[in-house]
Amino acid sequence: MRYSEDFRDKNLSKFGDSLVNFVFSLALSEYLGYPSAGRVPNASLAMALELAGLRHVLPPRTDKHEKGDIAEAIFAYAWLEKKITIEEAVEILRKNLTDDVMHFTRKKEVIGKAFSEVFKIIKERLEL
Repeated sequence: MRYSEDFRDKNLSKFGDSLVNFVFSLALSEYLGYPSAGRVPNASLAMALELAGLRHVLPPRTDKHEKGDIAEAIFAYAWLEKKITIEEAVEILRKNLTDDVMHFTRKKEVIGKAFSEVFKIIKERLEL
């Protein structure tokens, strides 16, 4: 498989979108104790990058949607490079979720904070 470390690569971010939502759905299901599906908002991924200290990988004047795409590409790249596993990411997320993950207005922040813990690990392992 060919891919690059270009986190603006649309194919990498599309693949990452699927991975991120899959990992989140698994973590959410484990947290709730029953099968559940969820989508990760771009706002949560943008927050996660900021909290993980990855602002420096973002081009200037990047909007929330682009930040989400870059976060998804970073996650996909880390997984492809075997720097993080699905199981490890699920466990990190599950440990960092709170009951507010089901709250209409507070869930974006909960998801962002949980994913920031995943991105901290990725940052360290990819030496970003």
